Amino acid sequence: MTATGSVERRTYVKADPRAVWATLHDPAAQDVLYPELALGPPAPSWPAAGATRSARLRLGLLRTSVRLESLEARPETRFRTILVGDGIHLERSWVLEPGAGGGTRIVARADLWTVGRSVALLVRVGRGSAATMVETNLRILKEMAEGGQR
Repeated sequence: MTATGSVERRTYVKADPRAVWATLHDPAAQDVLYPELALGPPAPSWPAAGATRSARLRLGLLRTSVRLESLEARPETRFRTILVGDGIHLERSWVLEPGAGGGTRIVARADLWTVGRSVALLVRVGRGSAATMVETNLRILKEMAEGGQR
């Protein structure tokens, strides 16, 4: 397995952790928040730890079916998932910390591993990256949580 990329980004959202958590898990917002994923229906217990769902990943030129599992879900505090597919593993986490003035500091992280040269090549040539995923997700999450769109 080859570590293709690890990235951590931080942002501040002018909304409380409850609103950010609700936005992060809003079923109506999933397609917008995670443009790299076509998510299947969630298990009834989603986002609880151990819950899974299927998805289709589009990262760079790579298109593959994956399984998404919630590893940790602490409402209004922390959410961590792992995505596993043929030749790819992606672990993501979001840490929500109450900030000054009723806002939320978000620390988002992604660790991407690929297996095999062809998978790594499809991701890299298509300009897919963990950094792009995290930055896009945080930008959209911030816009939606601050705008009250849930």
